[in-house]
Amino acid sequence: MITVQEFFNFSIDIDHSLTAHSIYWAVINQKLSFDDDVKKLQEISLDHETILQMKEQNILGIGKIKLYVMESTHKGWFAFYLAEHSLDVYRLHEERFRESGVKVTQADRLMLRLMKFAETGEEMILYECRKGVKVYPAYVGHVMAGDEVFYWW
Repeated sequence: MITVQEFFNFSIDIDHSLTAHSIYWAVINQKLSFDDDVKKLQEISLDHETILQMKEQNILGIGKIKLYVMESTHKGWFAFYLAEHSLDVYRLHEERFRESGVKVTQADRLMLRLMKFAETGEEMILYECRKGVKVYPAYVGHVMAGDEVFYWW
């Protein structure tokens, strides 16, 4: 059995805002509890208008941290960062690598991609990696174009 709490946590971990806000609305309105089986979520009627307002206001703070990829001056290499704003990424990259004027791209679509960390051999999706970060912006590592292995520089 998967509990409502487990599904709520998973929804937040992968930035699925509508699901997380729906569960939150159902719990605070005592339609379900966090200990219930997640299947019970399908059995209740939701106030979609209120939930959409909550999602628009982002009262749960979901999706603030994004994945950014910076093109390196080293041909074919890209630096990955977790941050709230691209300007934070520019600043950290310039401080850390003394590279300026390189292109930065928001790349949240890559958050579900399975990546390997060369130092440890550990494989994980970047949502899992984000859980261990305490301070943002955060440097994740460098990846060669077309590869799926992170290297720390």
